[in-house]
Amino acid sequence: MKKVYNNYYLIVALLLVPIMHGCDKGFEDMNIDPNQPTDVPVGFLLTSTQAAAVDDIWDEWQNGRFGMVYSQYWAQNEYTDEDRYLLRQSQNNNFWTFWYAGHGTTSGSEVEGGGIINLQTIINQLNERLENDEVSSDNIDMVNNQIAVARIFKVWMFQIITDIYGDIPYFDALQGAENFSPKYDRQEAIYTDLLKELTEANDQISLDAGSYGTADLIYNGDMDKWKKFCNSLKLRVAIRIADVKAEEASSAIEEALAAGVFESNADDALLRYLASPPNNNPLNEARKSRPDFAVSLTFTDKLNELNDPRLPAYAAPAANTGLYQGMTYGLTRGEAAAIPLGNVSQPNPSTYDAESPGILLTFSEVQFILAEAAQRGFIAGDPADYYEEGIRASMEFWGIDDQTAISEYINSNPYDAGNWRTSIGVQKWIALYMQGIQGWIEYRRLDFGVLRLPAGGIPPGVTTNTVPTRINYPTDEQNLNNANYQQAVSEQGPDRLDTKVWWDVN
Repeated sequence: MKKVYNNYYLIVALLLVPIMHGCDKGFEDMNIDPNQPTDVPVGFLLTSTQAAAVDDIWDEWQNGRFGMVYSQYWAQNEYTDEDRYLLRQSQNNNFWTFWYAGHGTTSGSEVEGGGIINLQTIINQLNERLENDEVSSDNIDMVNNQIAVARIFKVWMFQIITDIYGDIPYFDALQGAENFSPKYDRQEAIYTDLLKELTEANDQISLDAGSYGTADLIYNGDMDKWKKFCNSLKLRVAIRIADVKAEEASSAIEEALAAGVFESNADDALLRYLASPPNNNPLNEARKSRPDFAVSLTFTDKLNELNDPRLPAYAAPAANTGLYQGMTYGLTRGEAAAIPLGNVSQPNPSTYDAESPGILLTFSEVQFILAEAAQRGFIAGDPADYYEEGIRASMEFWGIDDQTAISEYINSNPYDAGNWRTSIGVQKWIALYMQGIQGWIEYRRLDFGVLRLPAGGIPPGVTTNTVPTRINYPTDEQNLNNANYQQAVSEQGPDRLDTKVWWDVN
């Protein structure tokens, strides 16, 4: 179990104290205690944030017991509460806390620190140095690149939070002791600012200068890659608002394309794990002691129906039958526990291998976004071409290198412009395997009709009769930031699992 403070605002305040930036060292600094540093190197802050954020979004809790089951890629073997929409509030509190303020302690493979507060600290420290002329002319471009990287990663994190909950603290957040009770902002305003941040970060990047080097766990400081990630992320942000702000989405997508997006799988944004703890894939570590997840019948049924070559890459044959047979989704605990593990397909071991990467964004997803943008008339081009490239890129990412088999699959599952939400939605959902939260988000947005209600029924007291369209706010927020919580509920709608976020209008 992760050990954290329950009040993330307190953590923010505590984190801000030791990381306030100091100026260049001089004789006046000689009396500073070296064991109590006032200036944490920005590279360390970035490393800890990247590691902690991807670990959190990829582990057995936020991915396994939330994202992967809400998207119905997986079903739980016996502890099936989350399959039936009973999220553990301790984990909901922890996710919110970790994402904003990082870890309070180090435990197991967790990285101490992290959280969006670190990214804001980087931005504040480096902007202060630029404003105070503390950066030599030779290093200005590098410092701007470091700021841009922090801004891009901050957008990636904030979009995930708002897509899970809806309205969240944004403009008032990350102020530490200056504001223990940040107000919630409307998701519409947050999305407008996310697009602005990415536009400005792209303009801030200098391809002729360095950034973080090996302290950057995603791209090793390669600013060409970060520029492409910036604009590819801008595509993700923009397409989410296409049903509510088509003109703004169209303009942002055109800008992103002009600035440069992912061109192949080689550009994918990944955090590559190592073979040994504590730097191995967190699902790998969890699987050593808890084989709690089987592949969902919802998923295997669809892949079998489509004769999808990725099925053996995603799942293992059931040990007792040799068949790709998923676990019925949403059984009660007793029903699930009665099914022998050998009767159902487990995840392919490659998906939770020690070195299997954490995925932030892929070329395949970019192609599906462009297919939708072309279908909506936002950009030129044939949606079918982008759709086919999205499938091909996903196949190759998962090790399917038989081009004849890929072409046959595409021919058997052609793009359907008359039913494009389902056509794109189903293939995008399949391609997003292992990115549980993103798969669930895209289901909510495109409504492509694949997911099923829990077979064991929805328990009494769960505030939805449908596949959830958001997550309840953490109980800590209700207790510690109640006035702003109540205001958010009054504006967004009841704090229920079936209340829709702003961009979800279908």
